[in-house]
Amino acid sequence: MNRFAFRGLRERKARTAFTLLAVVLGVALIAGTFVLTDSISRSFDRLVATGGENVDLRLIAPETEEGFGASLAYFPDTLEAKVRGVDGVQFVAGGIGGFPVSVVDDRGKRVGPVTGAPTLAFSAPPPRFDIFEHKGDTPSAMGEVALSEQAAKNAGLSIGDRVRVQGLVGTVRSYRLVGTVTFGGASSLGGAIFAAFSLPETQALSGHPKQLAEILVQADDGVTQAELKQRVSEAVGSAAIVRTGEEDRAEQSADLSEILGYLTTGLLIFGLVALLVGSFVIFNTFSITVAQRTREFGMLRTIGASRRQVLWSVVAEALALGFVGSILGLAAGVGLAPLLSGLLSAVGLDLPSSGTVIAVRTVVVAIGLGTVVTVLSSLAPAVRAMRVPPVEAMQEGTVTPTKRQGHLVLGIKAAFSILGLALMLIGLFAGLDVSPSLILLGVGAVIVFIGVGTLSPLLVGPLAAVVGRPLGWTGGVAAKIAQGNTVRSPGRTAGTAASLMVGVALVAFVAIFVNGFKASFSGAFEKAVVGDFVVLDPTGLTPEGVAPAVSKLPSVAAAASLRSGRAELKDGKGVSLAGLDPAVATQVIRVAWTQGSDDTLRRLTPQDALLKQDWAESQSLSVGSTFALYNAKGEPTSFTVRGLYEDRGQFFGDVIVTDRVVRDQFDTPTVTVALIVAAPGASDGVVRSEIAGLLERDFPTLEPQTRKEFLDMQVGAVNQILYVFYVLLALSVVIALFGIVNTLALSVYERTRELGMLRAVGASRRQIRRIVRGEAVITSLMGAVLGVAIGVIFGALVSRPLESEGFVLAIPWGTLVVLFVLSAIAGVVAAIGPARRASRIDVLAAVTQQ
Repeated sequence: MNRFAFRGLRERKARTAFTLLAVVLGVALIAGTFVLTDSISRSFDRLVATGGENVDLRLIAPETEEGFGASLAYFPDTLEAKVRGVDGVQFVAGGIGGFPVSVVDDRGKRVGPVTGAPTLAFSAPPPRFDIFEHKGDTPSAMGEVALSEQAAKNAGLSIGDRVRVQGLVGTVRSYRLVGTVTFGGASSLGGAIFAAFSLPETQALSGHPKQLAEILVQADDGVTQAELKQRVSEAVGSAAIVRTGEEDRAEQSADLSEILGYLTTGLLIFGLVALLVGSFVIFNTFSITVAQRTREFGMLRTIGASRRQVLWSVVAEALALGFVGSILGLAAGVGLAPLLSGLLSAVGLDLPSSGTVIAVRTVVVAIGLGTVVTVLSSLAPAVRAMRVPPVEAMQEGTVTPTKRQGHLVLGIKAAFSILGLALMLIGLFAGLDVSPSLILLGVGAVIVFIGVGTLSPLLVGPLAAVVGRPLGWTGGVAAKIAQGNTVRSPGRTAGTAASLMVGVALVAFVAIFVNGFKASFSGAFEKAVVGDFVVLDPTGLTPEGVAPAVSKLPSVAAAASLRSGRAELKDGKGVSLAGLDPAVATQVIRVAWTQGSDDTLRRLTPQDALLKQDWAESQSLSVGSTFALYNAKGEPTSFTVRGLYEDRGQFFGDVIVTDRVVRDQFDTPTVTVALIVAAPGASDGVVRSEIAGLLERDFPTLEPQTRKEFLDMQVGAVNQILYVFYVLLALSVVIALFGIVNTLALSVYERTRELGMLRAVGASRRQIRRIVRGEAVITSLMGAVLGVAIGVIFGALVSRPLESEGFVLAIPWGTLVVLFVLSAIAGVVAAIGPARRASRIDVLAAVTQQ
């Protein structure tokens, strides 16, 4: 039976190739994800190990937050001398690194990422501690800077050119570019680029003169890291956290692993979607071939083959296809990893990657998952093959008609779909943690897809009548025959449409969710902001002096800053802060009061706070209550509640306090945005011109934007992420299209005699091609209808728990129409090969076929 199974694969080369392709593409994205993230992780570990091989101890301030991109805390630089005096210390170097700055060239054009990621400043460490690769000189004097290599290249900068830098405090400073840096071959880390300065310059830019964020220590020969840690810890006491080099490298690797974990999970979801689509294709392919080979299986039973042997012959085919397809998919995944890296880099998520890592886990998961999915997808058709009675061998006919399903079977399928929906609802509304909620959502969505796929044969007739009617208006008899063919075998048509349904549903859901996010943000901004112009640095480094300076312009009625900060409750839970100047804030923003008024905001003192209504309820606070917030150093500040407001767009966050409190008590030296209201009668052109002139003179890293320009910029950043989702989901759509090609090719094969008869009675080759194209278009549009319907349902469900946060369900009708059009076009493209083959059938051979 094994020989029989493998002979079947060789004899049906086209079917084998398309089924293999479905497995290959699904496995490739999964394997590529593991290869990419493993390569990044190893590269990072090597860089940290190489650059940190001389680091035996690292000291950081106790208040420093852990994790990638965390905020810095500082200690006096006198601590460096204290560490240097410890017995066993060979070399000590203090430094600061990881705070954002803004860089422009001498023409005022921004240097660095345009995606909102920051430019991170750091003090250039001595060579023995350096983990960066340098070209040119390393900054060692005031007025010198080194920038990320690619960022400098993109800006057209050469060594010797001048740039201007806005730090966390102070005015813009001018620097000479003395070199460039890379990190493991990458010019950025997660989208953020680098700017290296001398230590004194870094201290000035950060606003922490005579302070350090870290101290790196190299031990004398013969002194162990553990011994030196104990001596240094005794010397510095509670002023700093002391870690050995091994502990620090492990901590940094753990931080990166956490970040890569999110990336891996996200990419794997798309890979699993591709495999799910591939499973529909595999199931449908085996279902069709089993139906076509009814007579063959019946003959096998007649000559003595057992049911188990027939079952094994089909499973063996699937096992071989799955195994070979998974190996090819693994190889394709290795080639796909650089493309995924390039895709991430295109949206600003550039990460170091040198060399290719193919872990044992990657091989096992890729081959195992692909093989198991293929075999499972073939089981139901294999069971049907096993049940073919020997008497079938004596009967003519090519297609086994779809049997009418009993009420019990339909009830089970419906219950299965309802179970998936219930799991999604539990994940959305049960108040679980993020991880279990996402798992329930994912599992529930998969079950819904499978359930709808099994029920979709019931919808083939009505859907074919609806989507086929427009074709009938222009396609004539050929279109009617195509419509009839899609209904003739509803199970086959539904299975083919279901594979496209998954991809279209997810594309529609992503489009709906992102469109809702954009509408929510735009709506919240329109409701909360009165200002006509906006000034901000994309990385959040807007100097606090912008609003006071702009407010003095003749064409400006008012200008105020919004400062965003972070605090904690006593139990460690985070709290988002908004800092406003009570004297001018009401002229540029609107607060949706539930208790209080604009006068409440005008009378706000440093001891007062305004609370978001639902946050106040969660903390059992009301007007007149007192509470405390803690800064990064653990120092408390007490407030009295003076008013409550709604903030469904999360524009102000949980708590509004005065601007000075956020700046001084919660260490936020820069503002988020400056909002500007034009004077009555002043034209936009005049206002823009005056603001631009002021900024060019005093704040050259900034430029003014109208409300519309600001919103368009925010929407553009979201669209970049949307396009990445579309590209990743396109793989599942491509698999679905190959499924359509496969189904049509098999259909043409089994209907050779029928097509020959049509040609014999006068049908032209062009009409035959129209029939096959019509079937493909109708099937594709059916998949699009089901997919869009499910996508809208998913979008509506997910939007409900977010409604209290201001999320608006906004259906992108234009995008959905485009999905239908693209689905029809995809059907035409998928039908090109099968239609051409059908039109070239030899009439005489076809009508005499037995």
